[in-house]
Amino acid sequence: MQLKLKGYFKEDNSPVAEALKAVEMLEATSMSRPHVLGYTPVGRTNPYQSLLYRAAEDYNIATVPVVKSWDFQKLFKLPTDNSNVILHIHWTSFILHGITSYNTAKKKIQDFRAAINDIKSKGGKIVWTLHNIIPHDSLYPDLEMQIQQFLAEQADVLHVLSDASAEMMSAALTIDKRKLVNVPHPNYRLTYEDYVTRRNARLEFGIGPNDRVYVLLGALKAYKGLDRLLKAFDGFRAGDPSIRRVLLVGGMADESAEVTEFVKKCLKHPDILIEPKKVPNHMVQNYMRAADVGLAPYTRMLNSGAVLLYQSFDLPVIASDVPAIWENMTEEIGERVADNSVQSLVSAFERADRFFENDVRRQVRSYADQFDATVLSREFASRVLWKLGGGSTESSAAKS
Repeated sequence: MQLKLKGYFKEDNSPVAEALKAVEMLEATSMSRPHVLGYTPVGRTNPYQSLLYRAAEDYNIATVPVVKSWDFQKLFKLPTDNSNVILHIHWTSFILHGITSYNTAKKKIQDFRAAINDIKSKGGKIVWTLHNIIPHDSLYPDLEMQIQQFLAEQADVLHVLSDASAEMMSAALTIDKRKLVNVPHPNYRLTYEDYVTRRNARLEFGIGPNDRVYVLLGALKAYKGLDRLLKAFDGFRAGDPSIRRVLLVGGMADESAEVTEFVKKCLKHPDILIEPKKVPNHMVQNYMRAADVGLAPYTRMLNSGAVLLYQSFDLPVIASDVPAIWENMTEEIGERVADNSVQSLVSAFERADRFFENDVRRQVRSYADQFDATVLSREFASRVLWKLGGGSTESSAAKS
């Protein structure tokens, strides 16, 4: 029969079919009934979830992708004790996705509340990862905050990626800190191929050996302050025309006016190389190895996987002055962008010139080593089960 990637595409029997298969696999090696953890939305273009759940089976947790987010209720139709079923919500954008009427959005929130309350009444557990204060492309920030507050109240475990992000969320929401589990974002060492040399990466992109290259990789969205970045880059490079500086950009462009204008200007720019499409995983290494500095000077953010991606390839970064990012990172391996002004970003570019005079790649690698994906996955599984009252004992298969 034709091979199908289970859990990648919505089928009529999803996610129950995937859940039953996941449970079957764990039951073959475990003496106890597995926990079933369904997660949604499924971020296939971002390896974060695969890294987070990497060691889940060692703790007798069967992870199940819920491809169509609103199907999460189907998990509670499994032939198992509902108290063993965990719904892990990552981003909340799916709740109001595609809705352009305020009244319809309010009705959708009522539907979501009813669905979560039903799960709780059946003994199911809720875990919520606080990635963002509100979804990046939100049309109704006030309603999004209602969703966030509801989840903060109903979730059994609130997963944050840093103490600083917990404090930032606590300023916006009423949060029971006893529910908090702090497990940082893992590095991406296990995710992307890494065999292309700096020389070959630059040859492929047509970049010279002495050019100074700044990379912006990831979805192109307005919240990243793209117009400001373009103005700051031009202002900075004008300060010393004797040095060629290249802005290397890759990522899917959305359809907003700001992003469309940014792409148009980049395509005409002599020192900007842009591919406004999803960068294939095997090509990520080319962008990283061709670059000298990674860029994450976003105008609105809580956490950033992009920073860890750059650091996974030993790149120092220029990043917004957000507490969650700078909680453990020192200015030895990064430059802060003080505010959302163009001048603050120009100043950060100027200070980052020291990275070309004093190579800090070894220090960056040492810093990123702290965020090993397997170690953090084990910590996440252990601490979530502990919070849920299931203990943190590893499965017998993992010990053997």
